[in-house]
Amino acid sequence: MISKKKTAPAKKATPVKKAATPKPVLKTGAAPAAAQAEVLVGIGMLNEKQARARRNGAAESNLKMRAFLWPDLDEKRLWLRTDKTRKGFTTMPRTMALIINLIDDVSKQVTNGKAVPAGRTYLVLWCRVFDEGFVRIDNEAVAALEAGYAGERNVTTWRQHLAVLRDLGFIDCKDGPAGPHQYVLLYNPYQVIRALNAKGMIQQSTYTALYQRAIDMRATDLTEA
Repeated sequence: MISKKKTAPAKKATPVKKAATPKPVLKTGAAPAAAQAEVLVGIGMLNEKQARARRNGAAESNLKMRAFLWPDLDEKRLWLRTDKTRKGFTTMPRTMALIINLIDDVSKQVTNGKAVPAGRTYLVLWCRVFDEGFVRIDNEAVAALEAGYAGERNVTTWRQHLAVLRDLGFIDCKDGPAGPHQYVLLYNPYQVIRALNAKGMIQQSTYTALYQRAIDMRATDLTEA
């Protein structure tokens, strides 16, 4: 008889272990701060895009409404900042009308109850300022005339009203060869008004109206810490 050889059982193949996927390591320190900063920047850019789109939408709506109400309007009769041929414009807060009235009211706080309409003087400064927050008054008589002060005491009145604005904190002045208030620095009016309100120098109804208007315009100066 032919003997059958027993076949050895086949060895089971050793399973190949898969390389472990490294877990993400959360870094501490500057990396998360940088990532958070990038997120905040991204949010800021998104908000700016949304605000720009809102402004563009409002402008388009205004143009359509203007065309409906004045269909035969010749734009050359308008003073448009977007018209590159127009020169001589400035940038100022949209709440300037409220700020001027507020200055006229609060001026009594630093003049022993005497009414001093220094708001017009403040408007003249803003009409002369560029984007440096700095104004040079080389001719006080001309500036006084712009503010509505005429007569022999026009320059004296101009200087008195500048002094009121300085005492309230809206401006600071330095002497120059053209006069004692030739160089004028304009501070952020919202910050000044916040400080005056904290001292109880502003009527609540006046401050509330300014606050509401600022919110409507998305101005954050009155709410900044």
